[in-house]
Amino acid sequence: MAVTMLQDWCRWMGVSARRGLLILGIPEDCDEAELQESLEAALWPMGHFTVLGKVFREEDNATAALVELDREVNYALVPREIPGTGGPWNVVFVPRCSGDEFLSRVFHFLEQQGQTVESVAGALGLGLRRVCWLRSVSQAVQPWVETMRYQRLGVFSGRDQPALGEESFEAWLHHTADMLHVWQGVSEREKRRRLMEGLRGTALQLVHGLLAENPARTAQDCLAALIQVFGDNESQATLRVKCLTAQQHSGERLSAFVLRLEVLLQKAIEKGALARASADHVRLRQVLTRANLTEPLDEALRKLRMVGRSPSFLEMLGLVRESEAWEASLARSERAQAEEGAGAQTNAQADARADAKAEDDKVDEKEQEQQEREREREEEDDSDDRDAVPAGLGQARPSEAPGGPTPAQMGAASRAGPGGPGYEPEGLTRSGDREAGEPLEEGLKPIPDESGNEDGAGGLGLPKSSSGK
Repeated sequence: MAVTMLQDWCRWMGVSARRGLLILGIPEDCDEAELQESLEAALWPMGHFTVLGKVFREEDNATAALVELDREVNYALVPREIPGTGGPWNVVFVPRCSGDEFLSRVFHFLEQQGQTVESVAGALGLGLRRVCWLRSVSQAVQPWVETMRYQRLGVFSGRDQPALGEESFEAWLHHTADMLHVWQGVSEREKRRRLMEGLRGTALQLVHGLLAENPARTAQDCLAALIQVFGDNESQATLRVKCLTAQQHSGERLSAFVLRLEVLLQKAIEKGALARASADHVRLRQVLTRANLTEPLDEALRKLRMVGRSPSFLEMLGLVRESEAWEASLARSERAQAEEGAGAQTNAQADARADAKAEDDKVDEKEQEQQEREREREEEDDSDDRDAVPAGLGQARPSEAPGGPTPAQMGAASRAGPGGPGYEPEGLTRSGDREAGEPLEEGLKPIPDESGNEDGAGGLGLPKSSSGK
């Protein structure tokens, strides 16, 4: 657990875990001067060191400190405990290389010597079973060993604005430094080749010039020259101003701002622009004055400032992430309530639409009933009108009546009337020229036939005179 904490903390701070120590059990009331004095008394054989940060551990009810050495941990010199206030302080470090790392180094050594696993096993007098076991182990871990021994570096050209596919100097330097540490068993010539493989433009020309001047320069020397030329050369005043004016950008998460601020603080401390003891105070001041805080977090940080206890980087990051998690849960709750309200409103609208449709259906039914009643009344009125039509209207013309005379006969009969052949009184028309359905002219009436029926009349006659002639 403690080793994992050490590795994670070193990764957050951007340092190698092989050069880090975790000091546990430091009393909370131990001041900086006493801490430095105790560490110097115990770690002076291991060289120069720097305390990168402190954090309070609830499980130990004590403070833990991260210490960075200027070189890798010397397992023969590192103490297991440090005498200090409140009792001995435990020292945690990354263990020695694992079995895989040991096998990789053995295989690489054999490769450099031109030997194989089988030849070494035979020279040592090992049996065939052990030789087969070593061979299987060698085949199993060989791909992993090759991967660890060689990873292609990123591309760096020395431009102010990296082109597509290139890296900034800080990112390239971080990866290259780690890979140089991994390539411990590689020859110096191969290291230089791999280093130059990731260079372009001005950076490549610089390394070419250095090697032309002195071919014996190591890859580490070339890397140091690149740091001197392309590294951060800002003055102390500039770094201090950057730290004191850093603020949270629009749309930037608070945790991202705290991490960006920590990078600026570490640069300022390395350049001597800020004292390491004032880093926590500056960090708290910038977060309170240059960041957007929730009310609970703002209140908690101001209370810590009032009691004079500025949180360390890890403590600040923990508080910030707890606040962000609380904000995220609150936003999810509000969104869920809004969705429930929208669903209820949608249901209410659907019910209202259903009610309106039902009312419309009722109105349509009433209108249809009314139209049917009106249609029935109209049909009744039409029936009454047909019953009231006179008997003489609508009958067939004499020319169309069954068995009636033809128009020629009717004309002959009219000419046989008074006055002799061809007699036609003035103003009278023939029955064959009258339109069907037109009433007879006033003063004319059908001439009865022999049976006295007027419907079968073959012609029209004049009304009798009053004298009976």
